[in-house]
Amino acid sequence: MRALVVGAGAVGQVLALHLAKSGADVTVAVRRPEAVREAALFRLRAFGAPRREQLPALPAVASLVGLEPFDVVFLTVPSDALTGDFLAGLAPGFGAATVVALQPGLEDRRRLEALGVDERRLVRGLVGLVAFHTPLSPTSSIQDEGTAYWFPPGSPWAFDGPGARLEPVVAQLRRGGMPAVARPGLERELVFFTAALLVAVRALELKGWSLAALAADPSLTARAAAQALAVAERRLSTSSPLGPRLVASAAVVSLAARLGPVVVPFELEAYLRVHFTKVAPQSRLLLGDLVRDGREAGLPVDALEVVAAGVGSAAGATSR
Repeated sequence: MRALVVGAGAVGQVLALHLAKSGADVTVAVRRPEAVREAALFRLRAFGAPRREQLPALPAVASLVGLEPFDVVFLTVPSDALTGDFLAGLAPGFGAATVVALQPGLEDRRRLEALGVDERRLVRGLVGLVAFHTPLSPTSSIQDEGTAYWFPPGSPWAFDGPGARLEPVVAQLRRGGMPAVARPGLERELVFFTAALLVAVRALELKGWSLAALAADPSLTARAAAQALAVAERRLSTSSPLGPRLVASAAVVSLAARLGPVVVPFELEAYLRVHFTKVAPQSRLLLGDLVRDGREAGLPVDALEVVAAGVGSAAGATSR
């Protein structure tokens, strides 16, 4: 398999590592190819020290002109990058390749169509890991520069799409040691999950990235999550799954905020602050989509608007 990974952030590095392990011929597409080099990766485990791995130096390009066709293209960039000039310049070079999109938004299929990605060769994916650049903070257990990642138990990478396109992707990732499954109906699940998660994280931002503060006052999170899910339900004409609906419960939000730091093998507050500050433009875009759709449908979005308006408001004071 000739695989192109678009983006070399933490998720792109982990994906490229496992594709390389599977025997795929991997190329990375980034704006600055000279910045792509060998990197240390640390696989986090619930018990025991992190396992150090090495991402080999991979061919890196900023343009696909003159390259042999790829079999699969993995898009690991955020949703807001789908409308940028870099993807617009790359997309004509995708040819007939299967395009695996890991973007989580309600409108991302439309954005992909604008890039010329035919739904007959589109596979949607749900990222089943936590990944971040190290060191996460001055007190982190890993102080070496690199990328740490964790596959949460029972939460594999999930993919959905046309069978002839889907099955080779899942099989290749499994050969590389990545937990990957085919999951019909994933796209709807992804929309609901993303809506609930975005609200919870951005409500946490309004609390100064303090899980204790969120646990003490989860009411805004629950109200905004309920409104976001109602908008998604109207758009998709179906009810949301149980998991996202739990975020609309103040009691569940409070409990999760208290238990989260205990059950993950990394500094949860630091990770949430660093990662979601970095992807604030994507959050603004996706929350803005929900607010707009809710207004157009005549649904209540007052709590959702408060959360959306606060995206990035605390970032400058907390990101360093």
